[in-house]
Amino acid sequence: MTKGEIIASFLMPPKPARTGDAYLRFIPRTEMDIAVVGAGICLTIDAGGTCTAARLSLGAVAARPLLVVPGAAALVGSKVDAAALEKLAAAASAACKPIDDKRGTIEYRIKVAGVLARRAAEIALERARKG
Repeated sequence: MTKGEIIASFLMPPKPARTGDAYLRFIPRTEMDIAVVGAGICLTIDAGGTCTAARLSLGAVAARPLLVVPGAAALVGSKVDAAALEKLAAAASAACKPIDDKRGTIEYRIKVAGVLARRAAEIALERARKG
């Protein structure tokens, strides 16, 4: 883009069948827009319920949003069972490099990132099963 140009629209490809996504954010108060941690996930399952693709993004846990967290690969090839979700949570926590501030300590944000990644994956899975 050059100076003065603006983006007028985005063209997004349609989601594959049996794809679900979810975004969760943890905020200290409902009036506050600044998240302590945010987690978004998109996953696709095949007809048998096995995960064939997964992407995870985290916000407020590093200097910049973590747009693709490698840990989402823990879900691919699984039935998105408890063991796979635990690996996802651990990978999400491991990817964090947060700061301490009023909203939360480093340790707290790392823990919450794993919890939110897992919860978002569970919601996305339910949505994928329906569509």
